Amino acid sequence: MPLVAGVDSSTQSCKVVVRDAETGALVRSGSAPHPEGTEVDPAAWWTALESAAEAAGGLDDVAAISVGGQQHGMVCLDEAGEVVRPALLWNDTRSAAA
Repeated sequence: MPLVAGVDSSTQSCKVVVRDAETGALVRSGSAPHPEGTEVDPAAWWTALESAAEAAGGLDDVAAISVGGQQHGMVCLDEAGEVVRPALLWNDTRSAAA
């Protein structure tokens, strides 16, 4: 029975489902919350993924993984690829008047 995993990293949480690739049956799942707000440290998303994957029993035995993420966010990086400030999310409306 080959297993596949799906990851949904949304504004509010990260969810992981592991399914039987042949039947589509749910084998196990897990989730972890993301911090609230319109500015988020991207490291928090990685931490939530690790927690959700652990809650789903891990990913070591899956043959394939698919990831879906939230849209319209901005992660600013420096020349070395390091995050320089919290990510701005789609729900930040501070510039709406402009």
